[in-house]
Amino acid sequence: MLTRSDLWDNFLMTCVIGNTVLMAMERYGQPKSEKDTSEMIASVFTWIFIVEMFIKLNAIGPKKYIKDKMNWLDGFVVSLSIFEMLMEKIAAGEGGNLSAFKTIRVFRTFRVLRVVRLLRALHSMQVII
Repeated sequence: MLTRSDLWDNFLMTCVIGNTVLMAMERYGQPKSEKDTSEMIASVFTWIFIVEMFIKLNAIGPKKYIKDKMNWLDGFVVSLSIFEMLMEKIAAGEGGNLSAFKTIRVFRTFRVLRVVRLLRALHSMQVII
């Protein structure tokens, strides 16, 4: 019931928009305090999306989850986010010597794909209008 409720959908849409805005605010030469705050908020969004994926997997089961192409996109983005978090922890554990893992940040650009969810919602709005 949770995964199909309007409140849940609206909450997740708000998270997608917030995450997209947060990513758009990142820039070169960003002050450390702002960067740290931004990364902390991004981590919160990532955990929200991880929890969403596992709730949905548990609620509808893996077979139904795989049937929906939007779940493929969400699962891909969440998997990349988990991979990125793990690589950052490994790099931090190595004393930051793994500069090659900094390129993992490129995977963050795939998070923008979650905006495709908004397009699906907009299509529904077009039908209503």
